[in-house]
Amino acid sequence: MKGRKWAALVAVVCWVGCGEGGSLPDNDKAQQPATTTNPDGTVPLPDIPVSPGPDGNKPEPAARQSLWPLTRGTTWTYRISDPTRGTFEKRVEVLGEQTVPETAMKAISVRSTQPHLEELSWQIDMNGVVVRLREEDRKAGALARVTTWSPATVKGISAEQPQGWSYTSDIRELTRNGDGSTEDKDKTYVWSVEAVNDTVTTPAGTFTNAIRLKRARGDKENQERTYWLVPGIGKVKETGERLEELVSYDVKKP
Repeated sequence: MKGRKWAALVAVVCWVGCGEGGSLPDNDKAQQPATTTNPDGTVPLPDIPVSPGPDGNKPEPAARQSLWPLTRGTTWTYRISDPTRGTFEKRVEVLGEQTVPETAMKAISVRSTQPHLEELSWQIDMNGVVVRLREEDRKAGALARVTTWSPATVKGISAEQPQGWSYTSDIRELTRNGDGSTEDKDKTYVWSVEAVNDTVTTPAGTFTNAIRLKRARGDKENQERTYWLVPGIGKVKETGERLEELVSYDVKKP
């Protein structure tokens, strides 16, 4: 249902899960909005094959340094240069495994705090690719929107891949806004490794072993993002709608 939007006229929507979850406004005349979960309460996961690493072998997860560390207590601070909001900092913290609200699944909860927005997402590392099951956005402490995907949407890669590696992700995205309205869209993302052992300089230092990963919209033009990921550290730079540069980090050991 591409681009279809409708106002949800819902009765009471109960949001279950960990204490980080929230609730949207009640509306006695509303209908239950569409969901992106299976009848058994699980989130559909993408079919991601186990890909060989740069040397052609499939590295053991315990033996590799992750490009997207999800160890509890890990933190990153980024300097954001936004054409609309100016320059500010974003802090990202891995909270650890939690139950994903409105599901029967567990995933790693990650909190991102900016001056104008707090994002809480639930992520899973599967076959060297990190997927996101749910995201909650809050403004001034109030729940502004919840976004879910079917299947879970790719967030990044955790295992090193050779130059030329690519993966196409077709998803259905459901957004429920704080005013009760919903948006239901189909999207296609194309992920590809543009370079390995790339050199990138940020306020946190110069890194010579970065993987340059691009995310393009397969269904729209001029909506690209590029990420520089460093083994054992994670994302050190991102370009696209705005510029994100790593200022400091504290990656905990597994």
